[in-house]
Amino acid sequence: MKKLIIVALLALSTTACFKDSDINVDPNRSTSVDPALLFSGAATQFSLLRVAELTWPVALMNQMWASGGRWGLSQAQYDQTRIRSAWGRTYTDVLKNLNVAVDIAQNSQPVNKNAVAQCKILMAFAYAQTSLLWGDIPFTEAATGKVDFPKFDKQQDVLNGCIAMLDEALGLIDVNSKGIVAPNDLYYGGDMTKWRKFANSLKLRILFSMVDADASKGTAIGQLIAGGNMISSTADAMLYKYFNQPGRQNPRFSFTAIFRGGVQSDWYCSKPVYDLLVSLKDPRIPYFFQPGPDAAANEFIALNSVETYTNKSALVNMNLLKADLPEVSFSYSEQLLFEAEAIARGFAPGGFDAATTKMRAGVKESLVSFGVPTAQADTYAAGLPVLTAANYKTVLAQQQYLDLFMRPVEGWVQHRRSGTVGQEIPNMNTPTGAPVAGLIRRLLYRSEEVNSNPNTPSGLTLDAPQWFDK
Repeated sequence: MKKLIIVALLALSTTACFKDSDINVDPNRSTSVDPALLFSGAATQFSLLRVAELTWPVALMNQMWASGGRWGLSQAQYDQTRIRSAWGRTYTDVLKNLNVAVDIAQNSQPVNKNAVAQCKILMAFAYAQTSLLWGDIPFTEAATGKVDFPKFDKQQDVLNGCIAMLDEALGLIDVNSKGIVAPNDLYYGGDMTKWRKFANSLKLRILFSMVDADASKGTAIGQLIAGGNMISSTADAMLYKYFNQPGRQNPRFSFTAIFRGGVQSDWYCSKPVYDLLVSLKDPRIPYFFQPGPDAAANEFIALNSVETYTNKSALVNMNLLKADLPEVSFSYSEQLLFEAEAIARGFAPGGFDAATTKMRAGVKESLVSFGVPTAQADTYAAGLPVLTAANYKTVLAQQQYLDLFMRPVEGWVQHRRSGTVGQEIPNMNTPTGAPVAGLIRRLLYRSEEVNSNPNTPSGLTLDAPQWFDK
């Protein structure tokens, strides 16, 4: 007993001696993390997911590109194996890092409000994108490291939460102060005026994804447009830049360079896109696609979702898979087309003449962004039909869909919201041999999430519409 008391006293005295000591602190190891580094890491991972893991499967599943049976992918099966990492990496590599960065920036002295705003804007972007891919997702209990089994919030609540997050960020922005700057702000180099514009434009995009399920968002869209301060030129576009340097190349290029010797032979011209371009006499055909190696000059042979390629099958143009092609998060053309839709639907004033002007400006910007010469783009856009009550839904939806050709995540959202189920623009048919009766309308939760989190929704099918999808 006496021996036990001595040991206990020794333990207490040892603890007391070293409680506030630096003896166990490694002077060569950082004990804190710069939020700017966390932000740049999260931005890089988010862009890589958008431009690689999510591009190929989503572009093929929603028939924006055709597989031609290449890459071991049967398009009719809606193969989602290549998206397995996107769910986990979004939460761990993107949202978790941003959440930690926010905590550090909020606890600094003085509080770095602009850094908090930048992180929250990117968080809102990531959460909204994830919800529009999967539906209900962890949001209020996610990415904190404090909840083992986060609940899945309803999509409506997630999207409203993203809008609230953007409003909070907008309230923090001070354009006369610094936040996260170059080289860690890989989008705008610390230009808070542009961050504010992007936040408002992102808010507009989210509101448009919701308005068919929640008519009250039409009023919010009108108020947002009246307030301005959104993307208003190509210089304001939200871009993640890649470079023609080893380790800094666009992953779409890297895949082709590494696995195909630089010869594009995986992504083919899809009939729904090609047929729409032909019907509109659209000049983007040779900018979207290139003839197959055995095809004649300007011969574009499109594939449906189950056809196998031949050497004459047209491919996605290699110019759209360049090493230094930036990842586009939000473009000026997208903004103009949203504004045209807002006016045409009566959410903003101006009538159909004003909506037509916005639409033509948006189409011109889109054509130029794909490489169409400015004079040709001007002529084509000026010849587009005047919007009317009878045609605006179709004409605008066609142009919005084509504008997003190289941005399949946004393109898929646009297609699903373009019309009621079965009446989307452009029209698509369920591939022969598909596991469901309808078009794919959601990604399924990965098995690891289903097995580890009892809150994961169950019983969903690929063609089950999401809340926003009316």
